[in-house]
Amino acid sequence: MSKSISIVYMVAFITIIFGFSLASLIIPDRGMSTSENRSLSKLPHISAKAMTTRSFYEDMNQYFNDQLVFRDEMVEIYQNQQNSKMYNSMLFENIFHAKKQQKPEDGTEIKDSRVISRLVVTNHKWILPITDKVVHTKSIDGAAAKLNKAIGFAEEQNTEAYFVFNPSRTKALMHLYPTYLQTDAYAKSKDYFLSKLDRNVNVVNIGNKFDTFTKAQLEELYFETDHHWNIKGAFAAYQEMIAQLSKESAIFEDKPMSLNEIHVSRLTTGSFEGSYNLHIKHAVNSRKADRTIIYEPKIPFAFKNVEVISKDGKEVIRNFNDFYGFKKGRSVYSYGLIYGGDRRKITYENPKANNKLNVLLLKDSFMNPITPYIAQHFKHLTVYDNRYYSEFSLRELLKSEHYDMLIIAFHDDNLYSGTYNFEKIKQTNEPL
Repeated sequence: MSKSISIVYMVAFITIIFGFSLASLIIPDRGMSTSENRSLSKLPHISAKAMTTRSFYEDMNQYFNDQLVFRDEMVEIYQNQQNSKMYNSMLFENIFHAKKQQKPEDGTEIKDSRVISRLVVTNHKWILPITDKVVHTKSIDGAAAKLNKAIGFAEEQNTEAYFVFNPSRTKALMHLYPTYLQTDAYAKSKDYFLSKLDRNVNVVNIGNKFDTFTKAQLEELYFETDHHWNIKGAFAAYQEMIAQLSKESAIFEDKPMSLNEIHVSRLTTGSFEGSYNLHIKHAVNSRKADRTIIYEPKIPFAFKNVEVISKDGKEVIRNFNDFYGFKKGRSVYSYGLIYGGDRRKITYENPKANNKLNVLLLKDSFMNPITPYIAQHFKHLTVYDNRYYSEFSLRELLKSEHYDMLIIAFHDDNLYSGTYNFEKIKQTNEPL
């Protein structure tokens, strides 16, 4: 190789390396990755003291990873390669391991599986997260302790308290994973969590009902490309929740709505943007995936007053139809668009309820489709998602206003997240 050609190679190499770095520094930082549904890292504070810590360099590395120019385009190329027809992680399993013939109730037969950006795509249809095979006992201990304390304080305020445990998609659809990714860690984690709850905690375990369904039936209750259940699964959980609350409560008794009161249809037009599918640039065709079921009460929901506060607290909606429900004619649909999305606070007033109960519900996103159904059963229902409050105190809520009933409803793959931070405001006499 001649000296001049070597110089050209060196200049090209240096230009690429430093060109990417310089462009990444010049171009304004992006705040959000739409495809990954997360905030991107900001430039960490630079100081002599900070530069002596390990975390500074970890944060700086993450910053450059997040803000690298053409990052999304390079990620898309990588994901397309992982999703290519040539790749199938089940190839050798299909060749060397003869499978037993499946019955219809056994659900989908897995023939193709690929891993794309830590998501598992099965049969070019189902998208699931890579499984976690560890039971995180220490984290679960902390979350369970916070829940015990919250329930205990509610009872001290003469408020009936219930913990509703909804069945997560990952655990329910474990049979859709290739064998080498299947694990019982999710079942063990749930059992461990329940074992750490005080005896006085009233648990409404919706998973017990879902455990009676076949694998094929479970597949009908969850989205194919999103991490939530669909309205059929959510409605089944709502029915079980109201039935169990009516059985256990000393102050509440009612019957859940039945399917006879629901008009059932199915999405036939537009594309459905599942949260997982969005993350991997629609590896599954979004115009064919999740021809999702639509439930619309034959007698429309009628509330005297509704108030919905957005995640950032800047928007207030008072028209229920502007907040919740299927809107025909959209070109794009999602779990959030149909079922209202995550909100800081929702209040429902329903004078047609057969009681005068004032109920407080703390929830994660699995509850979004069914808050208006639950609101049919109480005169007042106040819903909080404490993830969207920098300062939040369940104690202060329970002391400032009397609630007849407290319901805390999370899904059983949510065992130690920020949703268990019921006290973000430091209490004077008691540690957090």
